[in-house]
Amino acid sequence: MRVETITSAQNAKIKDLLALQEKSKERRKKGLFVVEGRRELLHCIAVGYEPFTIFFCPEIISEADFKEIEDAVTGRPCGWVEIPQHLYDKVAYRGGTEGVIAELHCKEMSLEALQIKENPLIVVLEAVEKPGNLGAVLRSADAAGADAVNIDFIDFFAKGIYFVIQDICIFTTNNST
Repeated sequence: MRVETITSAQNAKIKDLLALQEKSKERRKKGLFVVEGRRELLHCIAVGYEPFTIFFCPEIISEADFKEIEDAVTGRPCGWVEIPQHLYDKVAYRGGTEGVIAELHCKEMSLEALQIKENPLIVVLEAVEKPGNLGAVLRSADAAGADAVNIDFIDFFAKGIYFVIQDICIFTTNNST
């Protein structure tokens, strides 16, 4: 594993990371999204998202957490970037995220790519304005055994939305088989 060290906020990779966090146009153009935190990153990897670059802060991340992430991405081509705490504090938008932020490749999320069983239960949402409302509907859909949730016009990878829907990737039941 090759690790690059970045100490300046003016570095192109740091600017790209911040742009991915803030701009949906940038996420669409590059096919990447940002996830912050050990638990969230491991969850994404577990459900098949491929890491592009992993940024970590050695002053914050524990050796055990670093090793767990390293083991999870073994054999996957991704970049590793070490950043100091002052830079991590600039790119992190939540507190208590264990010193890791990653760029991951987006998956196709279209109706054409959806694999569902015959006579599925599909929940359709339009114009959801509040992440909390979305979270409540997703939990209800999961409890009802929904096969899919179709959400019209939402940027799944916006930083406020991802944390609400992180469990959409892995419902408690797999109804698509």
